[in-house]
Amino acid sequence: MIRNIWVIACFTGILIFGAVSACQEDFSVPYLIPQNTMISTLDTVTIKVTNLVITDSVVSINKEVGFSGFYNDPQIGAIEAQTFIEFNRTIDRETNRFARFDSVTLVLRPNGSYFGDTVKRATFKVSKISKPIEALENGLLYSTSTVPFDVPHLVEATRRVQVKDVANNEFEIRLPNSFGEWLLQGIIRDDEDFSNDEFRKTFPGLAIGAGAGSDCIHGLIVRDTACMIRIYYHVNTSVKEERTMLFKANSYNSFYHMSNDKVNLPDYNSKSDPVSSSATGNRGVIMSGGTPMYARLEFPYLNELLRLGQIVVIQKATLYVRPVQRSFDMVPLPPKLNIYYFDPTSNTPLSSAIRPPSSGQNVGPQDGNLPENYRFIQSPNFPQYSFDVTDFVAHQLDKRGHEKWALSLVIPANARDNTIQRLVFGDQNFWYRNEHQSKDNQIKLEITYAVYND
Repeated sequence: MIRNIWVIACFTGILIFGAVSACQEDFSVPYLIPQNTMISTLDTVTIKVTNLVITDSVVSINKEVGFSGFYNDPQIGAIEAQTFIEFNRTIDRETNRFARFDSVTLVLRPNGSYFGDTVKRATFKVSKISKPIEALENGLLYSTSTVPFDVPHLVEATRRVQVKDVANNEFEIRLPNSFGEWLLQGIIRDDEDFSNDEFRKTFPGLAIGAGAGSDCIHGLIVRDTACMIRIYYHVNTSVKEERTMLFKANSYNSFYHMSNDKVNLPDYNSKSDPVSSSATGNRGVIMSGGTPMYARLEFPYLNELLRLGQIVVIQKATLYVRPVQRSFDMVPLPPKLNIYYFDPTSNTPLSSAIRPPSSGQNVGPQDGNLPENYRFIQSPNFPQYSFDVTDFVAHQLDKRGHEKWALSLVIPANARDNTIQRLVFGDQNFWYRNEHQSKDNQIKLEITYAVYND
């Protein structure tokens, strides 16, 4: 045993020294690497893919973000989103009895995120909340939380949302005159029900949901500078003076709700029961939003590498994750993916992050970055995420039973509850459109290794 360890150490050292020398003088390589050494690359390692739910909901209160709309996603079912917004009492003081109401609008600003078909016009249904928004005992509200609202709704409106031009994309939804007159007169008369202490009971807020024909979920900025009720009125004195009154959103007590109808699709809601990719059309699914999901990767036959020779040394191991063709036509791919170790013995979904080799302990998780122009990349150079998993593969060689670990792929935590992103990738048995097996859509582990035999 001691001799084998010494041989492995010497062999590894020779390879490293040989590689360094090779960069300096090519003629030195044949003399430093033993004659019985073979360096090869393998890209057919079996990968078992399962889909799991991180949590059945995310915290959605006080996020300064909302979602509104509906989209029937062929991969994960129909998703509907609704945002509940509380408004602060206006700071404008209007006591002039000659003030006359003109109109009232709801001002919304998209944040640029979307999930669905952005070509069609967005439809919004605005309803009045009938009960004040109250956080749970822990002070939080989740994407599964909701509050009652009036039926029928105040108004249904259609607007063109330019997701690429967020900075200049404020739009207004006309609300009923009776609603605006009620708010204006309550402030002018200084009714007790409209005082600072009673205002949120008198007017709990608005619910912004999907209107008829909605085919996209849009992200909204829920902030006092971006979301407000705007009342237009005028004062008749010697001249007509036009004025506005603003009721700005209280982001601290606003939240969003998401529901998912998975008819004829596997149940992803169970955090303890992983769904094999064989039950999802040989696809892996990674998602952020109301019910975040991640993919677990296992390598059951990795130890078969040890059969190739007396000593096997891993030189390089790279994991490639490739989106399925046409799966991101209506849904944006995550710009980044994180990769983590997965400990099956404790069923820990997200253990220590895999870091780039020799990066140090204080470096964050390794990112798999997607090219910004990924929509224009065509086969054979299909868009993909790549990860350096050399340390993981080397460590897992000769591990058995409970010592064997897996990998998990997940959307970064800072985007998990503020965006709706989804990646669908093919496992190694995925076929695209019943044609010949397309490796452009398949996950792949590519290993370069050295084998030495006496």
